[in-house]
Amino acid sequence: MQLTDNQIAGHVAAGGFTGGDRVVAIAIVLAESRGRTDAIGDTTLTTDVWGPSIGLFQIRSLKAQKGTGGVRDERANFDPATNARHAHRIFLDAGDFTPWSTFTSGSYRVFLDRARAVAPIDGTMTFPTPAGAGGAVHVVRSGESLSGIARQHGLSLERLRTLNPRLFDAAHHHGDLVHAGERVALSAPAAGPRQVVIRPGDTLGRIASAHGLSLARLRTLNPRLFDAAHHGGELVHPGEVVRL
Repeated sequence: MQLTDNQIAGHVAAGGFTGGDRVVAIAIVLAESRGRTDAIGDTTLTTDVWGPSIGLFQIRSLKAQKGTGGVRDERANFDPATNARHAHRIFLDAGDFTPWSTFTSGSYRVFLDRARAVAPIDGTMTFPTPAGAGGAVHVVRSGESLSGIARQHGLSLERLRTLNPRLFDAAHHHGDLVHAGERVALSAPAAGPRQVVIRPGDTLGRIASAHGLSLARLRTLNPRLFDAAHHGGELVHPGEVVRL
């Protein structure tokens, strides 16, 4: 079924997306499926574990979840309301929109005007960019907060505090008050990239959490560990190196 832009906006809102995230989510739907609830993609990428991408948000299905009602249940995600709810859960788990290739490639931006037309927001609001795209430093823009900047770049607020202690001092009301034009460090000024070696029992999720990173940020830094051979990050081996 082909949905109108207003129908897409309704499902996205009911799914839990708000503010600027709602606009970006609508644009991603338009980029991913053109608003078709029956869209099926990534059929050439199916494996014993992963199925095709389904529905409005083109959620990659897991074969083990088929018929279970899980977030990546192929059958469930043909329903647009369910698809939007599941997409919002994936968004929250990742901390941003990096699970969608149309976001990381920037192709969703073509549809932002259409998205704004059905979900208008304050015109001064800014939109997120792919994790790490801003490099090692982020320049604060009007209306931004440190928590929002951390989320945008796939970092925890605690990690941002470690990198920028001056922005969390009394003069900044411990991070509650930052000013447009201030510079926020996104990585340590080390000579080379930080790395850890996977030990027996390690998972990428635990490694990301231990180092104040989102799993989406770890995926951006280590795409080879999330390929089909690694079952999308579910299977890593002792001795492999993880870049931080």
